[in-house]
Amino acid sequence: MPQHPTLPLSNNTPGPRPAPHRWVAPALLGAVAGFLLFSAWIFAPGWERAFRSDNSPASWLSSALLLTLCITALRLTAERCLPWRLGVWLVLAFGALALDEQFMLHELWKFRCHEWTDACRWSAVREAPMLAVAGVGLVTLAQLHRALSHRSSRYMLWAGFAVGLAAVAVDQWPEAQSHWPWLPELPELLATLEEALEVMAEALVLGALLRQPQVGGKPQ
Repeated sequence: MPQHPTLPLSNNTPGPRPAPHRWVAPALLGAVAGFLLFSAWIFAPGWERAFRSDNSPASWLSSALLLTLCITALRLTAERCLPWRLGVWLVLAFGALALDEQFMLHELWKFRCHEWTDACRWSAVREAPMLAVAGVGLVTLAQLHRALSHRSSRYMLWAGFAVGLAAVAVDQWPEAQSHWPWLPELPELLATLEEALEVMAEALVLGALLRQPQVGGKPQ
């Protein structure tokens, strides 16, 4: 049976890493897709309610996935599967995103920050949290790319970033239209599925992390 291609442990350590955990990511992605489809079926014929509300099943799942990403990063750091500085940053970043998702902190800033600072008359200030997610996320994932052992995990990581970037673009589209009226209207279906895009992005990144083998561990 052919072995999964492996990469060196690091630039200074020769030899292959153990094979990645192969079945965890497909099982996770299947479970997430199944949850979203089941939610739409439960709310049918008004299936949009499963995605549009901040109290929707999709929003709950997003919070759960972000918390799981936080815990997974903590475990991988403790097991020395990730560089400790990167691991600590991931724990803090995913923890902050989980809190934001649950308590709608960036929405609070967007709609209330004008009460605290005059700078919020500029849309870039109001939208700073969402724009930071894209910018800081890109830098973070570039570092995580180097830490992941296998090319297939890296592909999954960047697929998650691409889907997440699409979700940010959907969120920012109305704001962009206010500045550039010539932009076309966003399809209603795409706007409805913004939360589902976020969920799938988080699931892909989590899948990439869960595939990371422990140094010296046995592949599964």
